[in-house]
Amino acid sequence: MASRRNLLLAGVLGLCAAAGVWVGRRMNPPPADPGPERLPDIVLNDLSGTPRALSEWSGRTLLINFWATWCAPCRREMPLLQALQDGRDPERLRVIGIAIDRQDPVERFLAETGVNYPVLIGQQDAMLAAERFGSAFGALPFTVLVSPDGYILGMHTGELHAPDLEHWMGIADEVAEGRLPVPEARRRLAAWRPGS
Repeated sequence: MASRRNLLLAGVLGLCAAAGVWVGRRMNPPPADPGPERLPDIVLNDLSGTPRALSEWSGRTLLINFWATWCAPCRREMPLLQALQDGRDPERLRVIGIAIDRQDPVERFLAETGVNYPVLIGQQDAMLAAERFGSAFGALPFTVLVSPDGYILGMHTGELHAPDLEHWMGIADEVAEGRLPVPEARRRLAAWRPGS
């Protein structure tokens, strides 16, 4: 029964991921349920099976990316996320992947690609974690930008591209440096359209 439910879940997310390719070229319009103001308490296992809370990385900007090995847009954007993490001080920015997937394929994929930012994993638990962000979550990949003091700045469904990340990081840096208030950062992120 559980494996049947997991197969159904994988199929639904696969269709959502395909839809996310089209939706993801624009930043999400404000959803009917904007989700939480602050990062919810989320604890998932890392690849060694150790429970890790997202709050462990508080005090720095977080880019939390929900993904799966079977999601083509997720796989395409991961080198960009790795390059972002490689180019930033991990004490100021931390990319965190959350795999809605099984451990074996995740470990194989990470070994093949060299992605080395923290990855948490879980099938149903990771899906439930993504759902805690309200109606903004509807497909994979799904990415959340969080300020160093835990405020959610923006959410994006679909594949991120270099202009998206550049814009997001510019705003996140202004917030982290105290030059931009959170409400204005949210407004600017919600209004962003690639090429604008």
